[in-house]
Amino acid sequence: MFFEWNTSEEILTKTNLLGYMKPRVLAIVGSHRKNGNSYSLAKTVLESVDAEYDIVQLANEEIEFCNLCEECIDKDCVLDDDVNNILVKMKKADGVIFIVPKYLVAPSKFLAFLERLDTIVHMRRHMEYGGPPRNPDYNLISGQKPFCVFALSGRGKFSKAVLQTVVDYIESLGLRLVKHDYPPFIAVNVRAGDDKGEVLRNKTAIKQCKDLVEKVIVSAKRR
Repeated sequence: MFFEWNTSEEILTKTNLLGYMKPRVLAIVGSHRKNGNSYSLAKTVLESVDAEYDIVQLANEEIEFCNLCEECIDKDCVLDDDVNNILVKMKKADGVIFIVPKYLVAPSKFLAFLERLDTIVHMRRHMEYGGPPRNPDYNLISGQKPFCVFALSGRGKFSKAVLQTVVDYIESLGLRLVKHDYPPFIAVNVRAGDDKGEVLRNKTAIKQCKDLVEKVIVSAKRR
């Protein structure tokens, strides 16, 4: 079920008194296509695990390009779009899933989103665009929250070098990668097919994605 990220402290307190609160998992779908295979995979997997979840489709969000204004050194990003709201959800989640479909390299909107977040980290570590780090241990998201990656492509072939760059950007935020059990290990490489909904016929990939999300949930509970 979808998690209401603004759950009141009263409800949280009552849940804790009962001795159990489901972990909160946020899925960020990088596809430019609304309700496509990336979204269908995320929704199917999250409905099958014991967690509260929310799904952000970047196709529905406004993501501007960073203009290197340097204002984020000591304040939230000043660009008037949806990045700050998504960042709040990432900070409230116990674990994050990134669903990345293959385009020429990766979706430009998804890369712009990662660039925006990583620029904040860079500015706050260096306290300016250039020069040596003055605050090298700064993390945008605290607590080493676990994350994982689903990599979708029509034929199930996604460049490991591209995936490693994506993972490096995400880890720079302060998140911790939970690895898949099979190559390429840094992501589940999913053969999604060419038609909308075709990914749901790939039962092996769905199971592997579910197993990886369950590892993220276990890791979140141990934090």
